Amino acid sequence: MIELILNQNPWWKDKNLISHDPKLRELERRPLRFRPELQDEFDLDIPGIHTLRGPRQIGKTTAVKLIIRDLLLRADIAKEQVMYYSCDNIDTRQELAGLLEAYFDHLRLLGLMDHPLYIFIDEITVIKEWQRTIKHYADQGLLERAVVVLTGSSASDLRQGAEKLPGRRGAIAHPDKVLLPMGFREYLRMVDPPIAQKCANDIPLTDISNEGMKQLRSLLPLLGELNIHLERYLLTGGYASAINDYHDSGEIPYATWECYQQWVRGDISRSGKSERTARQIVRELLRISVSAFGWETIAKKIDVATHKSVAEYMQVLEDAFVLKTLFQIDLNTGVPRIKKLKKNYFLDHFIHWAMRGWVENWLTYNDTISGLLAKGEIKGPLAEQMTANELFRRFDRHDWLNSRVYFWKNGGEVDFIVLERAGLFPVEVKYQQGAGLSDCAMMKKLGFKRGLVVSKDTLAIHEGFAIIPLPLFLVMDSREQSLRHEP
Repeated sequence: MIELILNQNPWWKDKNLISHDPKLRELERRPLRFRPELQDEFDLDIPGIHTLRGPRQIGKTTAVKLIIRDLLLRADIAKEQVMYYSCDNIDTRQELAGLLEAYFDHLRLLGLMDHPLYIFIDEITVIKEWQRTIKHYADQGLLERAVVVLTGSSASDLRQGAEKLPGRRGAIAHPDKVLLPMGFREYLRMVDPPIAQKCANDIPLTDISNEGMKQLRSLLPLLGELNIHLERYLLTGGYASAINDYHDSGEIPYATWECYQQWVRGDISRSGKSERTARQIVRELLRISVSAFGWETIAKKIDVATHKSVAEYMQVLEDAFVLKTLFQIDLNTGVPRIKKLKKNYFLDHFIHWAMRGWVENWLTYNDTISGLLAKGEIKGPLAEQMTANELFRRFDRHDWLNSRVYFWKNGGEVDFIVLERAGLFPVEVKYQQGAGLSDCAMMKKLGFKRGLVVSKDTLAIHEGFAIIPLPLFLVMDSREQSLRHEP
């Protein structure tokens, strides 16, 4: 087994060989490089078991390799203290145990077993009952000095596995991390650092003061340029590979879309579900767009599916980070109303286009998408989807499976209700010309004293209710995500 480990850890021969890693070399070749902010959330000085999950092709392995490169630069860490292994060629938890046993035996021979260890196991969720092996070594005390990072592309598998490690995660504050497609703020830092720097601000999303409004007004001269970037972001989404493709040639190759589709189709097949039924469900979701619906609404359109089976397919897609389901909230209790109508959002516009191309069998993507965007009708729903994803990044990322973002519907509707420390905070999307204070009427009627309307071009504030153009909303200070995620 030690030979298998050596094959994936060439830096054990020479620390400098980390620079030959395929993922890092691919990153170096790219004209535009992206370093996720999430990397800074790993406290490598405190032993513990972390999970890192996120969509396929989003860059989890590259993020891990960048962390490894930083560790190898430290003079106080021997190269063998850092171990990486991808589970693509492992089928059972017994093989995983053999791998770890071989690693620990190697450390004993080197006299390093009592030193801090850094263990990275990539795509661990392909192994059934992987948590039993990790639990065994944690109970043996062999991980008490180790920082362990376990990655996977399934929210469900990682959740279920992590839940079976109570008391064994260490003293780390937030062990479960999610790497999502980059938001507009991160996109700007990647494609246009100067304008990203000009947009830097400290305006909290849910508590906009008159001073904050002054800062936003100072950004109005940048609105035209931001809208140009927003048009490109609507095409590429927050996937670094798609952004680089577009930067290189002005279009995203068919193979890039197809690669993502193949991953999703593979996840559907591995779950034991029918690809044909999944395709029909995705088609209905695209038709419904951002409207509220029930599982039975889709079931009636698909002869082979019941509302229960639709819910199961939706869970597969949600576990694969293709989409996220939004539930209604009871304004009096703050409790979600699971059985009521729901809303659905794809987790990125790149995912949206890839799924649409799959179900509609597109032969060309760039021209088709450009044509749809030129018509304008789709921009309103996309603006709402973009707003949803920004709220997910800010309020749900630290506890992905326990959402703090909901919506309200009962005769009227409020697009989003955020559950945050100060209480419930409403957000409406009115991506149209001339949005005004009248668009705050429903929020006021429900008794809210503050709220936010995401507009196309209006910037205003009145008695706690702010109206902000979409690009400015997307670049507002993001510190809420670390300040407000605790109950």
